[in-house]
Amino acid sequence: MLKHFIAIIGALLLSAAVSIYAQTLDADALKSFSPSTIREAFEICRYVKLTAQQQIKLAEAIDAENAEFVRLVAADNGIMSVKTRNRMRKLRDSALATILDHEQLAQYYRGVYDAEANAEGISIADRLQKKYDLTDQNWKFIRIAFYKIGLESRVIRKLMADTPKKAEAAIARLREEQLKSIEEKGGIRVNPDMTVVYVREFKADALRKE
Repeated sequence: MLKHFIAIIGALLLSAAVSIYAQTLDADALKSFSPSTIREAFEICRYVKLTAQQQIKLAEAIDAENAEFVRLVAADNGIMSVKTRNRMRKLRDSALATILDHEQLAQYYRGVYDAEANAEGISIADRLQKKYDLTDQNWKFIRIAFYKIGLESRVIRKLMADTPKKAEAAIARLREEQLKSIEEKGGIRVNPDMTVVYVREFKADALRKE
């Protein structure tokens, strides 16, 4: 279970790094907004550094979203329909795309999807290690590769939602690159159908620093 402990510590360190580089709320800039709006703004600012002006625009957008939410739910007799849920998601995505620049958006979505992608990487590594009796070192290579695939794939799909074919092409390149890294470092190949074959003997002195 040591590898799980190490993976969890790595995830915690990454989360700490995200918190360090993200910016806390500018209390003075947002003092005219309601506590609920400020709290919701914090859930975004915790992942990405925003200027005071960006935080104000974000809070204004949240206020507008909340007003629209109340209107739509009232029109549906107190029920949040699938249509309303989709509408609210589109409003939030649009606001973020307008207020944040490309790098900020990427950083924000990496923060949002980090835990999910890490859990996915661990799950895949566990499954393949058990099925193919892989070493803990290869478990690590697989976990890292599939964590990166899972995280960046989610980010790419969010940032390139308007061009899904280009997004999937970028994800395919990412996946190919990460699977190649497993083969180069660990001497095993993870095929597209998730079968594993040995291509060479593992040599610890062939490793490169991350």
